[in-house]
Amino acid sequence: MKENGSGDTSRRRPAVIVVVLVLVVAVICGGGLWWHNHAVREHDQALTSYRAVVRDYASQEGRYRSYLDSDEVKSASAIKEEEVSDAKTVLAMSRDVKTTKPASSRKTSVKTGLTGDASTRELKKATENLSAQISRMKAEVRTIKAKVLAVNTSKAHKQLSDAIGNADKILADSNGKVPDGNHSRDELTKTLDSAKKILEDRKSVLKTFTDAKTTLDTKIQAVNNAVNAKAAQDAADAAAAAQAQAASAATSGGSSYSSGSSYSGSGYSGGSGYSAPSGGGSGYRAPSGGGSAPAPSNGGGHPTWTGTIDGSSATQHWDGNTSITEGNIDIQ
Repeated sequence: MKENGSGDTSRRRPAVIVVVLVLVVAVICGGGLWWHNHAVREHDQALTSYRAVVRDYASQEGRYRSYLDSDEVKSASAIKEEEVSDAKTVLAMSRDVKTTKPASSRKTSVKTGLTGDASTRELKKATENLSAQISRMKAEVRTIKAKVLAVNTSKAHKQLSDAIGNADKILADSNGKVPDGNHSRDELTKTLDSAKKILEDRKSVLKTFTDAKTTLDTKIQAVNNAVNAKAAQDAADAAAAAQAQAASAATSGGSSYSSGSSYSGSGYSGGSGYSAPSGGGSGYRAPSGGGSAPAPSNGGGHPTWTGTIDGSSATQHWDGNTSITEGNIDIQ
């Protein structure tokens, strides 16, 4: 019986070994197939991620370059230290904007042209590098925007400060030079007080400063307009008064006297403007201010006299019924 048992055992052993070997081979083949499939999937995922990050990188780099070359950055870069309240903002921005090194010249070690032939490891490494570059560009743009805002805010702060100084001067200079009842100076005073508070408030932002300056400039212009209007009105009133006075003087003096050399009369030669009475000398009066009327020397019944008018000598005599006057006289 033992011999028979031993023989059965010997016959079953090769079959067991074969089964085991088959199982091992199956496990190995199955494991290898699984590993292969896993590697393929991992590579495909790495390639997909890489291609996506390449697109993101290209998009972000475009925005990065566009912003550095934008009018906003160029305008802020042109602002000088004397144009802002805090010169440190200009210096800080100039370091970050890289105006001497345009974005287009920036060099990186990123790889954007890999294909499916690249290894999974290489694809993953390139993806990590590209992602880091994208983050860096985003951070740089945020930093530069903050620096640009700081410069613009500092400039707006100084502009408001200058406007406040100008408003103070306008208020002082316009005192008494605007029409009575004009409220432009009162409005400017109120706006000026508000602007001063905004200027000193640390919570004020760019728009707050610019809006305050715009309002203040409007009130300043209103006062200037009022001053100019009153000056023009005063000048017109003065001109009208002078014209009326001249007309009144011409009317009151025109009946007996005309200035200059306008006299034209019989036998007259000279420039006194005296008009001799018609028909003889019965209406004549000697000039005020001195002079004498000696006895007639020509036998015609008319006096010959010598008078002093404004320090000048004047003589008058008659030739028959014709008055002859030399010099300037004043007829009262």
